[in-house]
Formats: sequence, structure tokens, C-alpha cells
Amino acid sequence: MKTFFKILNTFILILAKLLIGLNFSFANDIKLPPIVIGEKNAPIVIKEYFSLTCSHCANFHKNTYPKVKKELIDTGKVKFEFIDYPLDRLAMFAASIARSIPSESYVETTSLLLSNQKKWAYSKDPATELLKLSKLFGITEKKFNEILNNKELMEKILKKMEKENSRFNISSTPTFVINDKHVIAGALKYNEFVKKLKDFELLN
Repeated sequence: MKTFFKILNTFILILAKLLIGLNFSFANDIKLPPIVIGEKNAPIVIKEYFSLTCSHCANFHKNTYPKVKKELIDTGKVKFEFIDYPLDRLAMFAASIARSIPSESYVETTSLLLSNQKKWAYSKDPATELLKLSKLFGITEKKFNEILNNKELMEKILKKMEKENSRFNISSTPTFVINDKHVIAGALKYNEFVKKLKDFELLN
């Protein structure tokens, strides 16, 4: 079974590269800044791997994440990191847009993209709809087109995906890695999410 998931994960990354139109060489000198919220020394560190065109990710951020933030992050129990894991070309464009604005606006930007996902990701003209949303972030049409052609940025995102996949075998989104040890897959309800943390003996 482990061999199967390893093959699946490799296939996902190769497919993502082909869909995005990139080659297999990556820029090695620049790193994407981590997007982290919560107390620096929180006892629980959660990494979320998400794709902006993933309906399950949108569901998690609409129905579960607000309570995770209120009950776990804002109370100092959890430090939460957002990790781009786009699984198709459109998701990569959206992730690149989120990464092209100041990092302090990243969470707000991805939240808006996820909450309006049906309007752009599933429209007949997703690029036009994505441009409309991008203008809310102060991105002009010229800048928008530059971002969509910024293969260096996309290569950095893919390199991060490849690195994280080699560590945790991420095969779907959303996936949550807790304290670099435990894995939760899928858009769980808040009570289910907390139960998993209790099962891991991380919450009382």
C-alpha cells in the first residue's frame, strides 16, 4: 500500500508539472516565505496542504477553519501554517496570485478565493473571473498577466510541493500534518477534527 501511494504522489506531481507547462528543473536559490499564524511556541503545529480549486478545501475553510481559529489558534493552542498544494493549472495560477501580494495579506486573499471558488474556478471563463477577484487585491490586468507567466514563481511552489510530498506523502487536499508526525486527510467537521487531535493525545 505504501508503494501505491508513493507512485500516486509521484504521478500527481508529474501531472501538475505537465499541466502547468514547466520543465523538471527548479530554481534553487529563492524560498517562499512560510505563512504562519498563531503563537510561535504553541504546543500543536498544524500544516494545511490545500489547493484553491479544491471544493473540499473550500468546505473546510467555510465550515471548520473559523472555529479552529477561534478555539485553537487564537487561544494559543495551535500554530497553523498554510502550504500551497495546487493540483491543477488554474489552482497554480491562483496560488501564484496569492504569493504575489504582500505576505501579510495572504490569508485574507486565499480566504476570499476559497469563499468565491464557485464564481471563478467553476465558471465558463475562469481566467476572467479570477482577474476580477485579483483586482480586489490591487492587481492590475497587466500585473495579472505577468503573474500567470511567472514560471519561476510556479517552479518555487512546485519545488515546495515536491519537498513536502517527499516527507509526508501528500496524496489529496486538504491534508493536515500535525507536529510533523500525525496526518489528517479530508475536510472534517470541527468536532471530528478535535477528536483526531485528542486521539493523538494532543488535546485533553
